[in-house]
Amino acid sequence: MKKLKFLIGRIFEIDYRQLFDTVKKVHKISGKNSIALFFDIIYCGFRYQAGYIDYLNARMDRLNKEERLDVVTRGVNNQYVVKYNDFDYVHYFLNKADFNEKFGKFLGRDWLLVEGEDQRSQFADFIKGKDDFILKPTDGTHGDGVAKLPAEMASFDASMDKCPYLAEERIIQVDEMASLNPSSVNTIRAITFLDKEGKANLLAAYMRIGRGGIVDNFCNGGMLTPVDLETGTLMYPAVDGENVAYETHPVTHKSIVGFKIPQWEKVKAMALEAALVVPQVRYVGWDIGISEKGPCLIEGNEYPGHVFYVFAEHHPDKKGCRHVFESVMD
Repeated sequence: MKKLKFLIGRIFEIDYRQLFDTVKKVHKISGKNSIALFFDIIYCGFRYQAGYIDYLNARMDRLNKEERLDVVTRGVNNQYVVKYNDFDYVHYFLNKADFNEKFGKFLGRDWLLVEGEDQRSQFADFIKGKDDFILKPTDGTHGDGVAKLPAEMASFDASMDKCPYLAEERIIQVDEMASLNPSSVNTIRAITFLDKEGKANLLAAYMRIGRGGIVDNFCNGGMLTPVDLETGTLMYPAVDGENVAYETHPVTHKSIVGFKIPQWEKVKAMALEAALVVPQVRYVGWDIGISEKGPCLIEGNEYPGHVFYVFAEHHPDKKGCRHVFESVMD
């Protein structure tokens, strides 16, 4: 009876508009029967905990049972987060001020938590010698609310309604990284897992590339592509939120496939060291930029976005990430 109630509940929770939209998109790509796709998408939701976007991005219509089981779907990723990340400690990642305090040695930039008018003198000291700075909401996600402002007291007055916020020194990325896209800091998302022996493992890494905006976030027009963990080389075309693949950057025309991330060994070392700081949060996605001072930690994500793992464009052999991840997970 409980299982029946659960199934009925799930059926009523289905977003049929998005479901039908996914059916249309997959039908257009594959030519497969729409009715068959409709029921297969629902089946994959129950059997593999795959969302509609998972089904589309991973092209699960092309995968057999074993291959589908290897996809780190939204539901599988959620299980990892719940099992391995202690909720009592995730505030270090959810609150950017807490994060900066805890991971200060990795930041490589000046910053100030602005909470009110009484910090006028502190802000004046912070902006000395700077042309501009980055404003970040303390609880923002996906790059929402991030802005570049001139380093002047007028910015302090104009931003009072945004308190509390972080004022951070703007990162100047190295020329090699800027050649991909100069408008944003292009970052590496490094996925780490702290095993039961306390050893930090690098599970995967992805390059996030901006496309004309101030941030490189996938949700705000950016692109992503996997990184070879041994060499730091970008192996496949970058994919955007519309599932369009780019071998070269659409704005800068810089080659993406074959691009080698500078200071790669230092980037890996930083991610693995950062993974040890809050051992109660074992499964983390770290965003790392490469400035003129070296690798710098932008933020840590206690809920690593599973969208990085699923794109069919990045898995031509149809092998997913799950077997790699779970080879070190307990």
